[in-house]
Amino acid sequence: MAIKIYKNYFDIVILPPKEIRDYAINLSKQLYKHNSKWVLGKESFLPHISLFHIPVESKNFDNFVSELEKIVKGFKAGKLKINNLMLWKPHFAILLMTDRPEWIRKLYLKIIRRTLKHFDWDYEVEKIWHLSKPPKLMQKNLKKYGTPMVGRYFIPHITLGMFRNEKDLIEGFNKLKLKKYDFKPDSIYICELGKSHSCQKILKEISF
Repeated sequence: MAIKIYKNYFDIVILPPKEIRDYAINLSKQLYKHNSKWVLGKESFLPHISLFHIPVESKNFDNFVSELEKIVKGFKAGKLKINNLMLWKPHFAILLMTDRPEWIRKLYLKIIRRTLKHFDWDYEVEKIWHLSKPPKLMQKNLKKYGTPMVGRYFIPHITLGMFRNEKDLIEGFNKLKLKKYDFKPDSIYICELGKSHSCQKILKEISF
């Protein structure tokens, strides 16, 4: 089955190291046995931590990349800790959580503020987010930044799977075992965005 790709809509992400990617893929495979909609992999549905989703017109893409390179150059990234598993019942999703240190908060906000000038507001991203009765702050974020995941709703995580019903969601979650990790990212990546805000293909690596 062909993977739904949103043309000119990108995900700025952190990709964890191989050991953590393999662990996340293994958890996702377990969830797939309990009827999750998709499974993480090495070539598509890449395990990732999203910083900002942004549509950019083709004519502006090179300037968008240049702006990201300026943001990242000399930025001092710290460690991220993989520390929890979470049920996200409103979206029938299971998340592998990280902590939220000050450095990542500064990074994602800097990325949003500096790249928002390249945001293609004609893309109608509200239709892609599929939010059902979101809190007022999420609605405000979506209108102002093109993403609801700002402020208290910026929750760094790797999505392991999404389900169609609560029964399968809970059964799958109960089979998982948490392993804790920490790592220090050395790059951010621009990825091609697919369904469920998945990361389908690495388009550009930008090193710190």
